[in-house]
Amino acid sequence: MSDPMLDPTFVAAISHPVRLAALVLFERQPTSIRELAEHVGLKADAARHHVRALDRAGLLRVTETRIRRGQEESVYTTRSRGWSDLDKQLRRLAQSTS
Repeated sequence: MSDPMLDPTFVAAISHPVRLAALVLFERQPTSIRELAEHVGLKADAARHHVRALDRAGLLRVTETRIRRGQEESVYTTRSRGWSDLDKQLRRLAQSTS
């Protein structure tokens, strides 16, 4: 069996700063794409692109579906924990190399 850490879908999903920020947010609280977009300063379509990449990698699960302004809106959370810790460690590493 191959190492899941080497799966290109997984690596691509976590290698973008917006996606890591999304994982941290989704880990802290269930969040919709609209809420993620507001949090990271993107348009909803751009945020949706990042959520799809995370979902394809199996990192998210839908916790709720709600109706907002007549549209169905999914609310996501992470399937695993530790994204906040990873974010902190990566920030420390980045600061130590600059």
